Amino acid sequence: MSNQPGAARFLDFTYFKNDFRGGFVSFLVAVPLCLGIALASGAPLFAGIIAGIVGGLVVGALSKSALSISGPEAGLILVVVSALDSLGSFGALQLALCVAGLMQIVLGIARAGIISNFIPSAVIKGMLAAIGIILIMKQLPHLLGYDADAAETLALFPKTGSTITALLQTAVHHIQPTGLAIAVLALAVLVLWEQAVIKQHRILSKVPGALIVVVLGVVVNQLVLAFNPALALRGTHLVQLPVVSSAADFQNLFTLPDFSQLTNVKVYLAALSIALVASLEALLAIEATDALDPLKRKTPTNWELKAQGAGNLVSGLIGGLPLTSVIVRSSVSLNAGARTKLAALLHGTFLLISVLLFPKLLNMVPWAALAAILLVTGYKLARISVFKEQLQGGFTEFVPFIVTIVAILATDLLIGIGIGAAVGMFFILRESYRNAHFFEHHTVDGRDKIRISLGEHVSFLNKASILTVLKDIPENATLEIDGTNSAFIDRDILSAIEHFRDTARQRNIQVVFLRKGEDYTQSLAEQRRVSEPEAEFEAYYKLFNNDRNWVSQKLMNSRHPGAEPATDDAPKFLFIGCCDSRVPASEIIGTAPGEVFVHRNVANLVVSTDLNLMSVLEYAVEVLGVEHIVVCGHYGCGGVRVAMESPENSLLTSWLGNVREVMQRYRTELEALETDEERYRRLVELNVIEQVYNLYQTNAVLQARQHSRPLHIHGWVYDSHAGRIQDLQIDTRRDFAEYDTALRYQLRPDGLARLGGTLHQPPAIYSIFANNTGGPIIAIPPLRGDAPLGTP
Repeated sequence: MSNQPGAARFLDFTYFKNDFRGGFVSFLVAVPLCLGIALASGAPLFAGIIAGIVGGLVVGALSKSALSISGPEAGLILVVVSALDSLGSFGALQLALCVAGLMQIVLGIARAGIISNFIPSAVIKGMLAAIGIILIMKQLPHLLGYDADAAETLALFPKTGSTITALLQTAVHHIQPTGLAIAVLALAVLVLWEQAVIKQHRILSKVPGALIVVVLGVVVNQLVLAFNPALALRGTHLVQLPVVSSAADFQNLFTLPDFSQLTNVKVYLAALSIALVASLEALLAIEATDALDPLKRKTPTNWELKAQGAGNLVSGLIGGLPLTSVIVRSSVSLNAGARTKLAALLHGTFLLISVLLFPKLLNMVPWAALAAILLVTGYKLARISVFKEQLQGGFTEFVPFIVTIVAILATDLLIGIGIGAAVGMFFILRESYRNAHFFEHHTVDGRDKIRISLGEHVSFLNKASILTVLKDIPENATLEIDGTNSAFIDRDILSAIEHFRDTARQRNIQVVFLRKGEDYTQSLAEQRRVSEPEAEFEAYYKLFNNDRNWVSQKLMNSRHPGAEPATDDAPKFLFIGCCDSRVPASEIIGTAPGEVFVHRNVANLVVSTDLNLMSVLEYAVEVLGVEHIVVCGHYGCGGVRVAMESPENSLLTSWLGNVREVMQRYRTELEALETDEERYRRLVELNVIEQVYNLYQTNAVLQARQHSRPLHIHGWVYDSHAGRIQDLQIDTRRDFAEYDTALRYQLRPDGLARLGGTLHQPPAIYSIFANNTGGPIIAIPPLRGDAPLGTP
């Protein structure tokens, strides 16, 4: 393997079989869509194919997205139609596209990609679900054999052309029996290919179901053509790729821009429109594709704008349509198995080769077979579990999710996302207003004890509600205002609290205002007019106050008629976390004492030589019988930060060598990120994933699996600022299958002995136990070609 990071990023053949399937299937789907979009745009048909080739090869080579595939997109149809009407010629449109590409490159340099960070995740998930629903609805006419609308616009009620209702009504009166039969057969094959009997088959599991569907569609139609030509599919029912019979024909397919229009102001207005729409759609598609990525990679958005700009510049120069990242093609590729950018490069390569070598063969593929692939893709984007997950997330997530879906279905992609984002912003402001503070009132020793805990972000919007609470504080009370968890407190709020403190003395109200960070001691000294040592003691004494409040709360709950009795059941969870005091396990997951078994160490590491952890793990699995083990890291982890930055030799840095190994293993991915903070946060996630791998290989977990005991392993990251837990969705079976190690050895008295078969684990040095081996197994990285056996 090359030691050059750039080479490693560009020529990563780790998932070649998966990427080949993804690139090939997305290519099959892209051909008719490229032609349909060109037709709907009023442009030359081959301009759509050119844009698809450029999107695969140029953008695919320059982009740092692992899964995104670019090409002409239905959302740009109206922009192209409007530009052609304004400019009057396709050559002038090409020039506008070149200018638009340069504008996108400038937007990337200006770091405009940050706009995607302001779209709520519920809106992104709503966008994916809406696209899935549209794909399902738009394939119904094709399943019946009606293939007049090949552009597949992402709107059920487009401003131009037929609505889905009209298409369905027309399709019902024009049912094509052969197309319907091919569609039903294709759906049956795709459903069968999702079953365990196929997935576990040694040979069939390696053949993509989509390829079987396409081949069956061609074979069935050719058989019908041979035995009953009247029922065979022809014309618009089949893919219609331009046939190139000579080098001159191929050369004539490409055209240059009309540079005489450089002084035409309308060119630059059209370019601005293309650049803005294409950039926004690309950022949204990238965000959505990253959300689907099973490996949870993050695309640098500013770099993506530059890659999209370069693609549009090249497409404009050689006669192509505007292009952008296309979520439909990307999701089709992902569902077919794609895992790296190699799928996009193969996608573009297949498009180019198909034009040159076998256009007639592709023109035999029925639309009905491709429609079945798109319908299954749509179902996976809009499956019922997605709606259930959002519903479980609460009202504030479910409403923006549903509104985004309805708005996209009723209007179009960009307008729908804008409406969904506006609703999401409303709920953000609403929650900010409602959760700016939490009020607690107890009576301790006959004196009112009131505590106001301020939220993370306290703005001027919260001033009225806080003033209302302060106005109702009774005389002779003790008021504690806790702002230690607040990242921001508006100056208006601070002034209101200071004013209340000045007037509270007249009502014998004792006020303690606690601030976070370096202002903590200073604020105490200012409030109580005491010296700094006394202020330090006040901070210490606050611990005892907290304890008394906790006891009071427990006593109050125990007297409450609805209080639940304490349980003596063994805990079902083992929590392996960082020893950072800011990540209290029982608080972040809201559990009572006795519900979670906890182990902590610096940077939440799982190391086979750590006898403390191994003892805890064995006791939790064998004695307590826990059913879930959670490895929980957190953003802001000091251990990970030290591992990244500290070269010093000490016990701590020796312990953190495990994190540095993770950093070295994923060096290519980390270097692709734009800022140190992004690299740091990603390393926190990668470290959790690596510890889950290590945990999965421990003897206690292996024994549990061998005895079929219910044991689930999870990887979490806690965001202390947002107060939320993120499940990294680590699928150990799937992820281990993607990290097969071809070499493994057994340690015997006479040395290392090579074993056959495949060991499912990351390529690193581990000592584990496996079935029918008679001893520990050592898996090591691939050897050098000239190295003796057993030498890494």
